[in-house]
Amino acid sequence: MAPRRKPEASRRGSAGGHASSERRTGRTVGELDEGRLLEAAGSGDRVAQQSLTRAHLDWVTAAARERAGRGLSEADLFQEGTVGLIEAIRAFDASRRADFETFARESVAGRMEEALQAEERAVQDSQRLVQAASDYAAAEMALRRELQRGGTAVELAQKLEWSVERVREIAQMVDDARRRHDEELLQYLEADGIDLETLSEDRRSDDVG
Repeated sequence: MAPRRKPEASRRGSAGGHASSERRTGRTVGELDEGRLLEAAGSGDRVAQQSLTRAHLDWVTAAARERAGRGLSEADLFQEGTVGLIEAIRAFDASRRADFETFARESVAGRMEEALQAEERAVQDSQRLVQAASDYAAAEMALRRELQRGGTAVELAQKLEWSVERVREIAQMVDDARRRHDEELLQYLEADGIDLETLSEDRRSDDVG
């Protein structure tokens, strides 16, 4: 009896069995040709980029944990580092660098450090604005006592040794903050059913009494 011929589809599947098996079993990058994946990732292959990203996220986690507490949370740093890792994966093939791990770690660390520095600058800017607002409010009160009226922008600028433009900028910021405070207070009183007119009348009565 003649042996049965193997179906054509089966022969094709056997020839490409290794690649299809890798796809089905989800083998790690360590078991595949990392150089081939990096080359594909550099050409825009999103599957290769995702595979490499997943395989090296442990670097990102460790780097984020080391830098947590310096102004950003570990979760925020992890996100920044992941972006750095993806950028390294996409750029490595064109970089002509020999060692991907070193290249990627530099990218991850650089992205995190940039984010930390940006956060530090933002905090410093915020602190300076708070101090400026405090100085403005103090100068405003001092001039009101001295002049028995509100100071002009020019007068405030002279007292604070600021430019008139800066006085107007900080004045706008202070006015906005005061308005938000008043609105929040009003919402709080209304939520508790407090009648502002009744309060005013009661206080006037107390003053008369």
